[in-house]
Order: sequence, then C-alpha cells, then structure tokens
Amino acid sequence: MDSPAQLMREWPPGYGGVERVAHALASEWGATVFSFDAQSRSADELDALPVSYPRVVLPASPPLGRLLLPLPSRALWSLLLSRRPLYGHLPSPGVLLVLLLARLLHPRRPVFAHWHCFVAPEPGSKNRLFAAYQWLALRVVPHLTKVITTSPVLAKELIRCGCQPARVAVLPCCLNPEQEKALLELPSRSAKAMPLRVLFIGRLDSYKRLDWLLEALALLKEPWSLAVVGDGPRRRAFEELTTTLFGASSAVTFLGRLDEAEKLAELALADVLVLPSDRSTEAFGIVQLEAMAAGIPSLAFQNKRSGMGWVGQLSGLPWSQQPEELSLVLHQLATSPALRKALSLEARDRYLNLFARKVWLQVLDSLFS
Repeated sequence: MDSPAQLMREWPPGYGGVERVAHALASEWGATVFSFDAQSRSADELDALPVSYPRVVLPASPPLGRLLLPLPSRALWSLLLSRRPLYGHLPSPGVLLVLLLARLLHPRRPVFAHWHCFVAPEPGSKNRLFAAYQWLALRVVPHLTKVITTSPVLAKELIRCGCQPARVAVLPCCLNPEQEKALLELPSRSAKAMPLRVLFIGRLDSYKRLDWLLEALALLKEPWSLAVVGDGPRRRAFEELTTTLFGASSAVTFLGRLDEAEKLAELALADVLVLPSDRSTEAFGIVQLEAMAAGIPSLAFQNKRSGMGWVGQLSGLPWSQQPEELSLVLHQLATSPALRKALSLEARDRYLNLFARKVWLQVLDSLFS
C-alpha cells in the first residue's frame, strides 16, 4: 500500500498531541500532510519542528466556535479525487467531512480515521454541538477502512459504539528518537529518604484539575514539593489557590513554559508525575511516556472513554485511579522511598515493553504492511 496522505485540523506539528502523532507518522511515511491551519499560524510562524515531508494548507471557512469546514479549492479536489490512501485525525467536523466524501467518491480507496479522543460535554450550546458531532462521527467511522486509536480502552469503547472489532486497531502515541534516548539515559530513582518530589506538566486550564492535585497534597503530613510546568488561562487562579492552601512560603513552584532541555531537567528531579485531568478529551497524555521513559511513575485517573489511566498503570501500585484516592497514593509514595524506587524501575519497563520507539514501529508496520 502507498503511504497515506494525512489530514488534520491544526498547523504546524509539535504543539499538541494530535500534531505530534501526525508528525511522527509523516516522518515515517514521507507523504503530504494537509491541514486547515485552524490557528492561522502558517503565514507568519515558523514550524515547531523541522519537517522533511510536504505540507499543504487547505482553505477553510472562518471558524464558528471550533467548527471549521473546508472551502472548495484545487488542493481539496486533488485530495478528494486521488486514489492514494487517506488518513484523517479526529475529532474535527471538517476532517470527518473530507473522509466521508473521499469514501463516497472512491468506495475502494483506503480511508482511515485516527480517533484521538471522545469529546467531553461542555456547558451550554457547545454541549449540543459536540454531542451532534460525536453522534455523526460514530456513524461514519464504522464504514471507513479502519479506525486507529491510542489505547485498548478507547478501542473497547469504539467497538461498544458500533465499530467492527476487525476494523479497530490500537497504535499508542510515541516519542521521537532524540527524546527517547535522552530520557532513557536518566538514572532510575534511588531509595534515599527525601521529600517526595511531585511534577505536573500541562496547560493550566480547568479540565487539567491541578486544583485536585493541590488539595490532595494539602492533606499530606509528610514533606513534599511540587513543580508545575506549563501556562494557561487558569494559572492565576491556581496560584491563588496555592496561597490559600499553603500560605506564601509553599512548596509549590510555578515554572511556566519550559524548553525541552529545561523540561528534561525537571523530569530528572521528580519522583512522580501527576496528570489529574477529568475529561475524556485528555485521552492519552504523551507526557506520561516522557515520565515513564525517565523512570518516573505517572498517576492519572481511570475513565471508560480515556486511556490516561491505562497508560501509566503499574502492578506495583494498585489503586482505584479515582480522585478520592489520590491523597492516599501520594501518602504511600511520600512515606516509602523503597516503593518509589521499585515503581521507577517498573515504569521504565512498561515504557520499553509497550511504548518504546521500536515497539511503535513494529505496530505501525503491522497495521499498514
């Protein structure tokens, strides 16, 4: 089979999980990546990552909220009329529309959907729009050649929603070779008795639930520290909550956005990563792979429409993976350096067995050979 052309909503690669997945695939396939450039970055912003494959921006309608649809153009007609395999990244109504049209125009054409996440309810009219999109998407994707998703949890839910098991495949996210090499070279955690060092990496928005992590830490009697990497619209609110819970001299440090070298340094210092997101739109968390490759256990909550809990699940740390038990787990880690050391080794082993680059390439080859 020829290498698939890809279609995505955003431009350029490297900013979010969808873009990083598309970049990883395109780096292997070398085929064109089409996008709608939802953030209007292509005209005046340099690529986040150097790319060796061609990219094309498709003209699109002015955004109505998050709704972005393709406009008629020579590039769009060329994409639709081609017989080359087409690989589209969801969620996106515009991408879904193009996949459907491509399938209708050439029923024998290989057309794939990469199901990154189930959209989560939003307050007000957005909830109805998101629900309508997801209802439509779950009726279109069973008729495509195959649906690729990121975890067995999402695969099970897609099958429950009507996809044929034979047409659903799992391809977890991956790290690039340079990241993987640098992270695997970090030493595993020792069993030295020192305060628990907690790390949070992510956009400071409401659904990331940094407030739940802060409240769980407030219940600990043991010493600890928390490094918060990232920025976003809720940063000031989280900083105010930190002051309310811990006073002016707290053990919480807000570091803002960091470059890759600075982030690597924080991963080298941490004992545990916590990603307390509460929505299915957070479906994998590539930063969990970075943590496990670095020899750090990653805590996330279990959700039947998200693979977050599955990604970092360790047999050496059995817990419900629900918010009400987060403080108990942090207490276990804070009081047992030996447990932290054992989980460090298990986290890296899980990474090497399930998510390492060579494993990802084997799975990719098996899906498209």
